[in-house]
Amino acid sequence: MKKSLLVCVALLKITLSHADQNIEIIGGNNISTPPIAIMDFTNNDDSGNNNIANIIANDINVSGDIKAINISSNQKQIESNITYIVSGVVKGDNISYTLQQNNESSTVVLTNTIVNLNKNTRLAAHTISNQIYQKLTNTPGIFTTKIAYIAQDKRNYKLIVADYDGFNPKVILSTKNIIASLAWSPNGSQIAYISLESGKPVVYVQNVYTPSRFIVANFPGSNSSPTFTPTGSQLAVTLTKDSGSHIYLVDNTVFSSNSSAIPLISDGSIDTEADIGANENIVFTSNHDGGPQIFMANLSNTSAPKRLTINLGNYNTTARLAHNLSKITFIHRDMGTLRTYVQDLSTGANYPVSMGTNLDTAPSFAPNDKLILFSSGNAVYIVNTNGTTQTKLNTINYNQIIDLRWANNY
Repeated sequence: MKKSLLVCVALLKITLSHADQNIEIIGGNNISTPPIAIMDFTNNDDSGNNNIANIIANDINVSGDIKAINISSNQKQIESNITYIVSGVVKGDNISYTLQQNNESSTVVLTNTIVNLNKNTRLAAHTISNQIYQKLTNTPGIFTTKIAYIAQDKRNYKLIVADYDGFNPKVILSTKNIIASLAWSPNGSQIAYISLESGKPVVYVQNVYTPSRFIVANFPGSNSSPTFTPTGSQLAVTLTKDSGSHIYLVDNTVFSSNSSAIPLISDGSIDTEADIGANENIVFTSNHDGGPQIFMANLSNTSAPKRLTINLGNYNTTARLAHNLSKITFIHRDMGTLRTYVQDLSTGANYPVSMGTNLDTAPSFAPNDKLILFSSGNAVYIVNTNGTTQTKLNTINYNQIIDLRWANNY
């Protein structure tokens, strides 16, 4: 083990493949961090996707903040550079675990019991990961959150909701018509998207838990790029019903001939891809200055938007606000390469975070703003906001990923 750790340090880049082979973690700057050891849980004899130790180790490594390694339940295998040890036992419907320091007194830092009544072992393991991560970082874990994505599978387009790591996918819509432009409601109960089933883009809102859906925007021309307001009672959508392409506000109710659209953004001839934060700041893409750039305004005053992407080339799109409103993530094009970028809104500093990809699309923040979900080609990735650890979700395997979005709620 010591030899392998030295090799990792020398390379400064590692790929961690765990037993289930469903995620690939690439890291760099955090490999010198003293790791924590995740021991096999007693009575958890599942060596596949429900192996509790594997799930916890994968979760911790995806975060990029802490390095976790799997070891067998043999205390002698734990080396002195290990800072914490996680151990546990499965007893009927209960999964008990302990997080302790690797010192002479084995100081207990955290201990708890998770009730697994529904036999959802992965959910129970993710819950343990959340608790361990929050204890060690003082930041909420996101390992029980959901993602949504649209995948093209041969001639079908599928809207799928899954666990953050791609497991437990649920198809909530399957159609031969093009669908795109995902947006989650603030409470995670609804997803908005566009569908071309009527021959043009129309905005739908879909219930995540039932087949129920309804049209919210079907005005003359194109209806696209929906995003929910902070209350979820309205959506900002891009409409072409008047001259140009601009952003309007519509109610989150069934569309009718009496439905209205309130003008919101008309900064350029094309304004689109809005995203609205909890403080009602709105970021969007506009061609006001020639090519697509990211601008920001507030719903209380949208008449004088501020351009955010300055001296950053002539192509920047698809901005998404961090939930704490400190950053945006967006797509920057440079010499034909599309990369996922982050901008610190307090300093204006821009930097790339994706690694080894060149056709990035649809970035969005995790609820704790520590991670970003994006796609590139037909693959889905998670990268931390420092750009030091990137994860490929091998659980998601389709011909093409059209769009994707991390849910807003925990």
